[in-house]
Amino acid sequence: MSAEANSDTFREELWMWGQDDDKPRFLHTMIRVKDFDAALDFYIDGLGMKLMCKPFDVPARRVTATFVGFDSLEAGGCVEIVHLWDHEGDFTHGDGYGHFSVGTPDIEGTLARMVAKGAEVVVEPTVLIEGGPAVAFFKDLDGYQVELIQTKRTQ
Repeated sequence: MSAEANSDTFREELWMWGQDDDKPRFLHTMIRVKDFDAALDFYIDGLGMKLMCKPFDVPARRVTATFVGFDSLEAGGCVEIVHLWDHEGDFTHGDGYGHFSVGTPDIEGTLARMVAKGAEVVVEPTVLIEGGPAVAFFKDLDGYQVELIQTKRTQ
C-alpha cells in the first residue's frame, strides 16, 4: 500500500465517531491511568469490555490512548483510557467526579471478577429502592469509582 493510501486510511480513522450525524450523542468519557496495560486488562478481561481501536500515540500531547466499550465507537458510551508519558504518581479526582455506570446481568459475578482484578469494593450489592435493581460500587486500579447496576431481574 502506498504512503498516500496509508495516509488516507489514517485520515478516515480520525472520523471514527461519524461523519454525517444530524444530532448530538454521548461518545465517551476519559480517564487517566498510571499503568496502561493493567488498565486494559482490568476493563477488558475483568469487566468484559472490548478494545474499540488499536492503542495510539499522540506525540503532541505526549500520551498513549485507546477506547474500550461494550458495543462500538459508532454506538458511543465508551471509556477512553489515557496514559501520560511524563506523569508519575497518583491522579487526583477532585470532588466533581462521581462515577461511571455499567449495567450487568450478574452483579455478584461481575463484582467478584473485578475484585480478582484488583478492584476495591466501595458498596456491596444492595437494593436502594424497594423493587428496584441492585447496585454496587467499586474503585478501579486508579481509584475511579464504577457503579454496577443489575440489568436482569432475578425474581
